[in-house]
Amino acid sequence: YWMREWGGRLCHRLGAAAPDWEPRQPVFFITLIDEQQIVYPAGIERGWRPNPGINGIRRIYRRALRGFDHFGMLDPTLYVSTQRVKGVPRFILWHAHALVWNTSVADLDAWAKDLRPMMRAYLPYATGVDHCPVRPNGLRQLIWYISKTPRKQYQLFKRDTNSLQQYDGPINGVNSVRLYSEMRNMKLPQLSFAAGEGRIIIRTTIKATCDWY
Repeated sequence: YWMREWGGRLCHRLGAAAPDWEPRQPVFFITLIDEQQIVYPAGIERGWRPNPGINGIRRIYRRALRGFDHFGMLDPTLYVSTQRVKGVPRFILWHAHALVWNTSVADLDAWAKDLRPMMRAYLPYATGVDHCPVRPNGLRQLIWYISKTPRKQYQLFKRDTNSLQQYDGPINGVNSVRLYSEMRNMKLPQLSFAAGEGRIIIRTTIKATCDWY
């Protein structure tokens, strides 16, 4: 229901309608990854630095997109069997995906160049700030992708050079329960963020969701 509401309102704002659902203006898909937004399981300490809270994580990613019309959601990446690599059995790296409009490739290139030194991905060969144009027929697929529940779990392997290699596979039942336990007290508004025209979309979506429930 949440995806249908905000996705429908975004499509309407962008002039995307059946049968092709092609937006009438450029839209960009943004991915943000900040290695500081790692959360250890409850009861496991991070040393001197406490786990970031979900509201603080949301604030970090929302601040990164300040000045853009956008709608985004936080996404948890669950890493398992990380005892050798991280010293803990598992952890969650919170990252974010967003759709941005009313901007240009040149503006996004400049924004990404300024932001990358401050927002680094966990894996050294990945980028913490990425953007790409949405294909004319790809808007609905990305709306689904941003809103989906996690379907994969990830493992890390340390090479002889000490660099990390990442592997992924379908999330199993045990880790689905673990992820649910970590997220059970979170609400959808805490996992979403927006600014500019996106703020209207998120406000009306929250109201429609509350009315539906």
